[in-house]
Amino acid sequence: MKAKGIIGIIFVVASLLKLAAMWGIVHLSFLESATEGPAAIYFAIFLLIFVGLSLIINDLRDGKIKNKYLFMKIKGIIGILLVVPSLLKLGTTWGLFRINWLEGNSMNTLEIYVVLFVMLYVGIWLIVDGFRNNHDQWLQRPLPIGEEGKRISCSVSFGGDEYVYHGESFHGAHLMTKCGGIRMDLRNATITEDEEIDISTFMGGVELLVPTTVNIVVKSRSFIGGVGNETIKSANPDAPCLHIIASNLIGGVSVRNK
Repeated sequence: MKAKGIIGIIFVVASLLKLAAMWGIVHLSFLESATEGPAAIYFAIFLLIFVGLSLIINDLRDGKIKNKYLFMKIKGIIGILLVVPSLLKLGTTWGLFRINWLEGNSMNTLEIYVVLFVMLYVGIWLIVDGFRNNHDQWLQRPLPIGEEGKRISCSVSFGGDEYVYHGESFHGAHLMTKCGGIRMDLRNATITEDEEIDISTFMGGVELLVPTTVNIVVKSRSFIGGVGNETIKSANPDAPCLHIIASNLIGGVSVRNK
């Protein structure tokens, strides 16, 4: 795993430990003062500004406005909600102006939760992106094809496995990751009818590369994670459909056909 993946793990572990300490699950004295003092405040402010600006830029780069009453989509609005309070807090800290509810040398409970969940988001993104953009990390596995017409089952823990189809028939899959990643390339698979891909992730990610001759339908249940569907819809209305059912716990799924 590259450096950003390691940074991601540090972010995720530190955030989970702090949450566990706040909820009384563990008792670690050094975590009790971790959100006090100028260093913690500056770290939180610049982290929120960085993530907020990233969301805004990414949203504007997409280009398509889905709601005529809004100039950006939901992630851009979330970005603004992160950047504006962070800049106000920074101005208050530097004495440029005074806002009573933003003053103080420690963060309140709500601010701590916001920072922790943003750290989890950034950490998971770094872990998944570290696998996705570094193909040396993928261990190419043979396709676990069993009985004809049966879907395959793949699982990985603390690693990255890649499965590539070279014309074989695809009849669905169950993919499960725990602190790792799976990359499945279906662009050359033979898909003749609707199929289902059931995905479960925990602190990991799945990257699906699908052919342009199929349509994608996504249903997901996610906690601190989600599914990114970047596919282009097939021009054929009778094209087979891949139904992706994803359950993400601090994890994510990327689907694309380009």
